[in-house]
Amino acid sequence: MPGMANVPVEPRVAAQTQRYRPRLLRYAPGALALTLFLTLALGHGILGAAAAPVQGVLALALLGSILAHPQVMARVRVTRTAVTLVGILALALGLRVWGLRFGLPYFEHPDEWAVADEALRMLRTGEYTPFSYTYPTLYVYMQVGVAALHFLWGAGAGLYRTPADIDPVQFYVWARALTALLGTGAVALTFLAGRSLYGCTVGLLAAALITVMPAVAGDAHYVTTDTPAMFFTLLAFLAIAQIGTAPEHSERQKTLWSTLALTFVAGFGVGIATATKWNAGTLVIALLAAIVLAAYRRTSDAQLSTLNAQPSKSSVQCSMLSYLLAALAGILVGFTLGVPFWLRDLPRILTDLAGIIRHYRLDGHPGAESDRPALFYWWALTREGTLLAWACLGGVALAFLRRKSADILVLAVVVPAVLQLTGVKVVFFRNAMPILPFLCILAAALVVAIIDQLTTAKRDAGMQPERRKAPTPVAFVRRLIGNRTALLLAVAALLMAEPLAQAIHDETLRSRPTTRILAGEWLEARTTDGERVWLEDNTLILSPRLRAVGGEPAIRHELAWYREQGIRFVVVHLDRDTGAAALNAFGEPAARFLRAGKRHGPELAIFDTGAPDVATEPRTPSGATLGAGAIVLDGYRHPGRVQAGKTLTLALFWRATRSLPLDYTVYVHLVDAAGSKVAQRDVPPLEGRRPTSAWQPGDLVRDDQDLFVPETVAPGTYRLLVGMYDAATMTPINDAGPIDLGVVTVTR
Repeated sequence: MPGMANVPVEPRVAAQTQRYRPRLLRYAPGALALTLFLTLALGHGILGAAAAPVQGVLALALLGSILAHPQVMARVRVTRTAVTLVGILALALGLRVWGLRFGLPYFEHPDEWAVADEALRMLRTGEYTPFSYTYPTLYVYMQVGVAALHFLWGAGAGLYRTPADIDPVQFYVWARALTALLGTGAVALTFLAGRSLYGCTVGLLAAALITVMPAVAGDAHYVTTDTPAMFFTLLAFLAIAQIGTAPEHSERQKTLWSTLALTFVAGFGVGIATATKWNAGTLVIALLAAIVLAAYRRTSDAQLSTLNAQPSKSSVQCSMLSYLLAALAGILVGFTLGVPFWLRDLPRILTDLAGIIRHYRLDGHPGAESDRPALFYWWALTREGTLLAWACLGGVALAFLRRKSADILVLAVVVPAVLQLTGVKVVFFRNAMPILPFLCILAAALVVAIIDQLTTAKRDAGMQPERRKAPTPVAFVRRLIGNRTALLLAVAALLMAEPLAQAIHDETLRSRPTTRILAGEWLEARTTDGERVWLEDNTLILSPRLRAVGGEPAIRHELAWYREQGIRFVVVHLDRDTGAAALNAFGEPAARFLRAGKRHGPELAIFDTGAPDVATEPRTPSGATLGAGAIVLDGYRHPGRVQAGKTLTLALFWRATRSLPLDYTVYVHLVDAAGSKVAQRDVPPLEGRRPTSAWQPGDLVRDDQDLFVPETVAPGTYRLLVGMYDAATMTPINDAGPIDLGVVTVTR
């Protein structure tokens, strides 16, 4: 058509796109959901390795299509507050899940077992009565649920058949993840509590401060009750704050019932918090303070409506009694939900509580005691951030001086908890976890109050930022004071800089292998299957192919003794007082694993004793054969003398001439002149770490078959016999009967 060449194409394309866009937005979620369903149904059997990535992309696309729908967009109101809060929560979650596998398979935190192992025991046995009430049971029961979910996941992955098969190391990751989620949730609750009492700005700043506190972020990595207690304390406080602050535009009848309901919910929260950790029970004081405020407010409103200036004493008492009954009912319900056997086990609970009180007040805890507990907690708080600690202290002072309803409620949480912590000589900063969010709220309230005062004073004075002048420090400060948002961001950055840097440093250390992990990897790379390694008090967890021996300080034996026993590597715990002079006899360590501010774990040293190679070790030649010549007893070594009630050291040297189809068991018999056995041992070679089916032609294996001689064995001379047999059929494989290793003299 004439002139069509001059008509631009873009408007037509834009019009068509605009016409089809509503249809696309309408049908896209359904189409994506259908596609995701099909990929889930097809699974790995058809899609193979691409299944998981494709499903993930489709899930994200489905979420995006739902959020892009016009009806959803019309209802979702994205504000700066929401964006800021999401950023804070993302940072909080990142700090709390970073290094979540810290230390595993070792459990570096001394108290995780009290919750995690108890939860596993309950799931495996079906016995839900706790072993101890040192900790209340709510978080243990929550971890039972995590363990059940982990078991079902493991069953689907082909790892577990029964709960007894659960791998504690894998479960600990899941259990810690719950703590991390509760820690992140505590950040969100801190925002809500701060906003409820002092406004949105205080809530955001308080959430940001609690996010970066190193101790708070660190404690969220462990299966302990401190972070959950913080979460449930904040959850209960939200209801307490609603009770203690004046409602707006509410009818009196509606306010009465809503306050009663809130009081019950607050009591329920206090019961739940106490069922998480005993010291959270001080939250009941904040609940009482809120009830008093609510009772006076309600009776005052009633008196004003009848033109009476003062509320009557009886009306206050009546309101307070109704609130107290509702709170008590809530506490009982919440506590019973978390500690269901409390009434039946009340004597045990009181006994364990008495033990805790004695431990903290009288007996003490070596390494965690202070004659000035208040100074300890102040010092610990300054380690979270010097400026932040002073801001918290200033916030507490401001709350005492100002005494608004919000201040009273927060102080009702902080003051009893601080008095409780400073009233005992045992000090652990983790016990302060439940009150740290409230200190951050008070610090944020102080900062916002000062900034509001500064900006208001500038506006009242008619000060305006200077324009068209060369920038100077004074002009910059004036402009900063005039900009409330910029001033808030600057102060927040100052308060958060030190704790955030420390938190990142701490999480970096947690993400690194500990000294134990590095030492274990070092040994794994330098040992053979079945080799014995000397450990002091189970310092390391060795792989099943190695044998851990020892259990006592390495200096109990001389270097020559280790060589004679065929123990090449000795692991020494340097943090223990083992005696530096005695260790000098071992020479220089083959390897050291030190913290040096770069990782966690005990400081370890591994000594190479210089034990000779198996081929060159001294032994008495034998040449006896087993399994039609498949195995040759190359030699043996024993002292020929043993005291009754002691162990006869016996080293057997087996040589394989061809591959073996079965795993055989070694027997060692000590027999008298009549051929009767007086001592016996039946154990696979190298305690099963290196079964005979894994032996290759030419392998020379040292097999330590130390024999315990009972005290009842009479002094005299005995013959020592050895051999092998198939444990499944009890068929011996010795080619010429039991192999005689000579005479052993038993003494008293």
